[in-house]
Amino acid sequence: MNKKRLPKSTYPNRYEIELDVDLDKFSYTGRQKVDLNVVETTNKIVLNSVGIQVTKAKIQNTEQDISLEVSYIEEDEKIVFESEEVLSKGLYELYLEFNSEITNDLKGFYKSSYMSEGGEKKWIATTQFEPTAARSAFPCWDEPEYKAIFSMTIITDEKYLRVSNEMVIEEEKIENNKLRTKFADSMKMSSYLVAFVIGDLEATVVGKSKTTDIRIIHRPGFSHQTSYAGTAAIKLLDFFEDYYKIPYPGTKLDLIAIPDFAMGAMENIGAVTFRENLLLFDKDKATRSELDRSITVIAHELAHMWFGDLVTMKWWDGIWLNEAFASLMEVIASYNTYPEFKQWNAMNMSRTAGFSIDSLENSRPVEFDVETPDQAEEMFDVLTYEKGSTVLRMFQMFIGEEAFQNGVEAYLNKFKFKNTNSSDLWDALSEASNQPLNKILPYWIREKGYPFLQVDCSNNYLTIKQKPFLLRNINTDKKSIKPVPVQIKFLDTGNEEKFLLDETEKVIDLENLGKVPHVNSGGWGFFHTFYDDEVFENILKNFNNLNDLEKYRLLEDKWMQFKKAPTNIKDFYKFLMFFKNEKDEDIWIYMSSIIATLANLFESDNSDSFRDFVRDLTDELHNELGFEVKKDEELEIKEVRDTINKLRAKNLDDDDFIKKFSDIFKEDKMESISEGTFFSSILFISALDETNKIETFLEKFENAESPQMQGRYRGVLGQVRDKNASKKIVEFMLDGRIRGADCPYILASMITNKYIGKKSWGLIKENFNELLNVMPDWTSSRILDALPAIYDEEFANDIKSFIKKNPLPSSEKLAAQKLERLEANIEFMDNLKEVNNET
Repeated sequence: MNKKRLPKSTYPNRYEIELDVDLDKFSYTGRQKVDLNVVETTNKIVLNSVGIQVTKAKIQNTEQDISLEVSYIEEDEKIVFESEEVLSKGLYELYLEFNSEITNDLKGFYKSSYMSEGGEKKWIATTQFEPTAARSAFPCWDEPEYKAIFSMTIITDEKYLRVSNEMVIEEEKIENNKLRTKFADSMKMSSYLVAFVIGDLEATVVGKSKTTDIRIIHRPGFSHQTSYAGTAAIKLLDFFEDYYKIPYPGTKLDLIAIPDFAMGAMENIGAVTFRENLLLFDKDKATRSELDRSITVIAHELAHMWFGDLVTMKWWDGIWLNEAFASLMEVIASYNTYPEFKQWNAMNMSRTAGFSIDSLENSRPVEFDVETPDQAEEMFDVLTYEKGSTVLRMFQMFIGEEAFQNGVEAYLNKFKFKNTNSSDLWDALSEASNQPLNKILPYWIREKGYPFLQVDCSNNYLTIKQKPFLLRNINTDKKSIKPVPVQIKFLDTGNEEKFLLDETEKVIDLENLGKVPHVNSGGWGFFHTFYDDEVFENILKNFNNLNDLEKYRLLEDKWMQFKKAPTNIKDFYKFLMFFKNEKDEDIWIYMSSIIATLANLFESDNSDSFRDFVRDLTDELHNELGFEVKKDEELEIKEVRDTINKLRAKNLDDDDFIKKFSDIFKEDKMESISEGTFFSSILFISALDETNKIETFLEKFENAESPQMQGRYRGVLGQVRDKNASKKIVEFMLDGRIRGADCPYILASMITNKYIGKKSWGLIKENFNELLNVMPDWTSSRILDALPAIYDEEFANDIKSFIKKNPLPSSEKLAAQKLERLEANIEFMDNLKEVNNET
């Protein structure tokens, strides 16, 4: 057995935990009773514990208390309670007293702060236990399968609000102006879902779903910015109860806005924690993406109340059961409650993120063996979330949405309050659909990689061949064949053909079907489709018969084919022009990423030709949409304009165009702009004006009136063109004036900044250890998100050399993937140059 795992000799049934918290000293004492079941005769009780000093330990429900000797196995994050006499099988009560510190790590029981309206720093204490940090707050069986009931009591200064998973059932004033608050028993759940928050906070009652009272907990003075998120939570909770046909398993629901938060949100039952700007914002000034992000993150976390909280994976190798399903369900719920955000279109971006990693030799299966806490943390990546969810969507569409929903309902009912393996879900979906998904899905979940389909047409026969897709042309013996759900739409006739491609090749007689096959009807397949020239030309002739999702996939597949085997750039430009009048936001976001890549080569080597192309691509839509937002305009059109404005500003080298936006910024009227998308355009484009100094952006960031506004300024810091930007930003980070959780994302943005990227990297290297000290260990690796945007060989080699010598925490697999992307980038640029120098 993995020595990091707990022995199976004891199991907790119920915890009764009392914490006496001194927020001024950032410390606490604890008293804890655990009803436990000894299932194998033993004289040792082994729990997880990190950084906790246990001062008393005994078994106290026998005829005579049994004292326990305490020892620690620090390298395995365990604590051992050993008795002189053997404990036979049966029920016992373990009693512990302990003390510990409130940390600054953004995990475990940690401190966070905000500045009050009067300029005073206010502290709160909050929790983030997933995946393995409950053990740093109280001794526990900190593995998912050890589900138990938790009864929490918090003692602290009476001036503080305190929140936990369940409702308050009793409060008592005690000495020293303290209040003892006892919460109701939780449902049976895993330790990583326990939550408690203490501090100078307000609770705003936002309403009630069909079954549950809902509040938003936040810093004082922001009640007026909770309405949008609150309404969304009510609608989404109602949707999930109807979809799952199982009542919400909690007794109340608090959505808690945390100033310092490493992740986006955390699904603690009844006490869901979020980054502040996901819950607190002026909805009338919000951008489409701000509104959309709030809805989808709330939907994701509420989906977890069933998938993850009610039914939980047995071990961290199955975390995809939680996260992939929640990522799919967030889209299903968002689409059904807020259809105007077109979440199914947005899911294209998730699939793209999955492809970006799964096309590498250093990819991994969605589900793979996990042994250590670091490996558990590494599981929270795009393969678990984005690949997992889009593969599920592919099979949902293959078996039908009704069969999928029935399978989910059966799975949740069968395993509620229990733990599962992947096969339990596959069996439920197989039974509901009468399709052998229990034999098919393992190929997609337990094996890495995905295929491309080569489509050729000759003599009225269509030949489809599948091969593994790898971005780099490396030697490999990989011949994996996956069962691929294929749905073909014939664009000339409207006919459809559906089958499972479970062999290398399939030939289809086209008689009575059509002449123009689009081999990914709906765009849901987790594969690329490459066509012979004749079929591809016929698809382009029927371009308008494709929906937005299918157009996106056509664009993506052609780009991936071009990256793998570059051809004449002018031919590729010609293809991109088919999309110049599209008004789907995600298509333009993807187009922008393509142009950003091509700019690395052609902006310098053939700048006039490249800029002419960008101008030709965007002129028509830019002229149609204009410079500013129009009254009563659709939210998506605003975002398309914003994307095109930014694309032109970055690539046309048009000082007059940039000045038009920058002048508004310099007039210091930003905060008066009521339209959020126009604000976004002005802010981003003004950062490209080298006359705008970094001090101005930092001042606006630091003095922002709300989390929403601060988030906007934070998002642009790394793209400021000022040559002194990197130095000033790093100084702010080291002085603690930028939250540690935000630092890795800003640093990644700085590295990709074409004006200051290399200088920024030099400063990161010089201050590497100091920067690591201000960032949470488990998110510092997000710095590596910059690497796929690097195409300079000398720069890439410097980064590779440094990262290999100075590995980031919990990033072994991620670093290997990002470094391989660097190598792929350089190979692509070399190949592209070679091909286009010959033509």
